Amino acid sequence: MPADRSSAHPPVHEAKPQPRSRIATYSLWIASAALTVMMLTVVGDVVLRAAFNTPVQGAYDVVSIMLLVMVAFGIGPVIVRRGEILIDLIDAIIGPNAVRILGAVGSLLSFAVITFIGWSMISPAQDAWQWGGYSLELGVPQWILWALAFCGLAGVLWAAVLQIIGFARGQEAQK
Repeated sequence: MPADRSSAHPPVHEAKPQPRSRIATYSLWIASAALTVMMLTVVGDVVLRAAFNTPVQGAYDVVSIMLLVMVAFGIGPVIVRRGEILIDLIDAIIGPNAVRILGAVGSLLSFAVITFIGWSMISPAQDAWQWGGYSLELGVPQWILWALAFCGLAGVLWAAVLQIIGFARGQEAQK
């Protein structure tokens, strides 16, 4: 005799992630993987150096490249989640509407600063492309590092745009 399923709870469907959270999630995975590689490289280098007097070749470059990746891809998810450090000294005094206006102004200023940083990165990146240059130990071309930085910066700009859109729609936090 088949079981009566009418009394069972209906299946709960999880909401599909929005594109903004999907991009933030992928960026966070990339930043987390970079942090993991960086930590394992440092630990491996210290252990091999102490135990066998043989350091990991290229550890300096691996750590510096992974630090670049971690920072470039780790900032975007923080901005999307509105996880920046906030000091709310005047929030109770000025009221929720003024706090929302300050948040919108802060979002616009964040976008402006990130855009300025990106604009400032163009000339050194062009120099790296034109004149070459390589990392010290592994010989990785510098333009590849600049390309990684620009990919991460694109995610940060996307996060800043989403934050501005969120404030424009009256959503103070993107979850």
